[in-house]
Amino acid sequence: MFQEGLLAVINRIILLILCFLPYFSAAGVTPQKGKATYYASSFNGKKTTTGEPYNPKSYTAAHATLPLHSYVRVQNLQNGRSVVVRINDRMSRKSRFIIDVSTVAAKELKIYGKGMGQVRLTRISKQEALALQKKEKKQHEQNNG
Repeated sequence: MFQEGLLAVINRIILLILCFLPYFSAAGVTPQKGKATYYASSFNGKKTTTGEPYNPKSYTAAHATLPLHSYVRVQNLQNGRSVVVRINDRMSRKSRFIIDVSTVAAKELKIYGKGMGQVRLTRISKQEALALQKKEKKQHEQNNG
């Protein structure tokens, strides 16, 4: 009887750990480096993996393996510019690129028109993403009057 109760407690603890694992996995993930590209205009309005229509003005991206709805800081290694995007689409694991970003993200990174750029991806939590987006918006407003 005591063992059955102990097993029930252990099972609940394991279940709790498994439920919260995605929240802890963002921290400590090794950043990825590689080439980024951006969506062609022909994708405007087409459904992404999450079912959302692709919007070139939204800070979203496609990645081969990162969890859908996770957040990533994308930094251009040539100029240091960075943006935060939410993963809402999938790309081929065989792609020579590590991420496809939206048009607005590509413009901020200054890779739009060049076709691609060398970047570093760092997965961040939703809270970090929202804080960074707020900070970036404030800086953008200050720089553009």
